[in-house]
Amino acid sequence: MVRTAYQITGNPADAQDVAQAVFLKVWQGLSQFDPARNFDTWLYRVTVNAAIDALRSRGARAHLVPLQGPDELPAGESADGSPEQRIDGERLQRAFLHLAARLAPRQRAVFVLREMEGLPTDEIASILGVTESTVRNHLLQARRALREGLEREYPDLVPRAVNQEDPAEESDEGRS
Repeated sequence: MVRTAYQITGNPADAQDVAQAVFLKVWQGLSQFDPARNFDTWLYRVTVNAAIDALRSRGARAHLVPLQGPDELPAGESADGSPEQRIDGERLQRAFLHLAARLAPRQRAVFVLREMEGLPTDEIASILGVTESTVRNHLLQARRALREGLEREYPDLVPRAVNQEDPAEESDEGRS
């Protein structure tokens, strides 16, 4: 819950506040939960809605804060690896947070649930209470905005296309 809330709000303190509020809402609403439904989907729905509310309450364009150290990495991420890999990961996370601040809250939520949490489109639609085509549309728009922002503002973080060759290499080969 904290990781999902953080990826949507972009602020560790807000994510912790959201998680605390979600635990309270879930505890208070547990008697109303339909056991025939998926608990994880319900939990995601409460978390995402609370994170979006927190995001909206401080303004959709609020400054997003990167996580500071290995002790604060979201679950599933590791501080292992070379220093270069950690630096690249931190730069990519800062770039994502900077660019995600420009996404509409629902676009950000869809992107986080699909690309970071790995949830299928139908489950995201259920969590957000929208159609699958709306999820696909939000995801398409979020990916496009993030890709364009990366290309424009962080070109060194954009992987080169497999068939795209380095112009410097071509000129060196031509001189051989």
